[in-house]
Amino acid sequence: MLAALNAPQQALAYIVINLDPIAVQIGNLAIHWYGLAYVLAIAVALWATLRYADSLGVSRDHVWNIFLGAAIAGLVGGRLYFVIQQPDLVAHYLKEPINIIAVWKGGMAFFGAIFLGAPTAAYLAWRAGLSPWLAFDMGAMFAAVGQMFGRFGNLVNGDIVGYPTGHPFIPGNVCPNSPCLGYVSDPHVLPWSTVYLNPGSFIAERGVPYQPAAAYEMIINLIALAILYPLRLFLPKRIGTGAFFCLYVAFYSIGQFIVFFARSNVFVSFLGNDSLKQAQWTAIFTFIGVVIFYFAFMRRVGTPWPFDRLHPAPPPLRAASANGATVEADAVSRPTTSPSDSPALPLVRGRARPTRGDGGDAARTTP
Repeated sequence: MLAALNAPQQALAYIVINLDPIAVQIGNLAIHWYGLAYVLAIAVALWATLRYADSLGVSRDHVWNIFLGAAIAGLVGGRLYFVIQQPDLVAHYLKEPINIIAVWKGGMAFFGAIFLGAPTAAYLAWRAGLSPWLAFDMGAMFAAVGQMFGRFGNLVNGDIVGYPTGHPFIPGNVCPNSPCLGYVSDPHVLPWSTVYLNPGSFIAERGVPYQPAAAYEMIINLIALAILYPLRLFLPKRIGTGAFFCLYVAFYSIGQFIVFFARSNVFVSFLGNDSLKQAQWTAIFTFIGVVIFYFAFMRRVGTPWPFDRLHPAPPPLRAASANGATVEADAVSRPTTSPSDSPALPLVRGRARPTRGDGGDAARTTP
């Protein structure tokens, strides 16, 4: 339903949203738009990551070995990092632990998803015999594609907004009933502001226009993806594994630093400076950290990835039962190409590594 107060020739102004955060209610079971947005985000991001793995010659079994554990770690990390930043941490979360897992009410800090999800993906890849640095890159692809979809849930909830942009009078005939989206032309209000009317929304004050910070983040995500996507194969194959991940984290940090100038979060005093917010400080230190991480470490270990769709990498290491004990398989067939065309094996567990000059990681053999 679209409610329009003014004639069609008038310019689009502030947007009125009257949507219940609960999409479907079946008895005591409530399915939230926020949850549906995350399901969509995971589905689309997983599809993109599987295609990315195919282009890199990585078995889809590797992706499935990594996906579930890394996704859970990312969700847990994102939620916990949000919780520990809240000013009512003790009263609302520690004294009422159920609120810690109440993700349906909104509240995820994506930096936390990176901090916990990335090392989990690297560890699971290493366990399965895949370069952990390539797992970083595949995780970055998953995040870059999926994170923008979660913002749709934020737009419905009203739990991510910027500063108020005015106090207009909203006529009663504009979106009186849910579900409804409408607009009102008002020269005194920021034209793309969002106004929430639904009693179930998480907005601080209904009927007040706010800067749509969730939409800003979505736009920044799209810009970053437009830059990163053409580099998805060039960086791991020509520069080295892990470079795509580091560039993604750098872009995300810059985007968060910018968007939080519009978000109405509290300022945090640090190093004598009280003009920045928690996420901005996190963005600064994450950006500095990922630059140091790349130049001090990743450039040395993240060598160019030698496989592709025509020359696939070995499949995951398999567990086999021998005399009642579980052991890891040591032998894997190389691609069916001539010796001169067959690329060197990447860093794997339980196999010989090639020398750096062969395009793989440093030579070493593990038992």
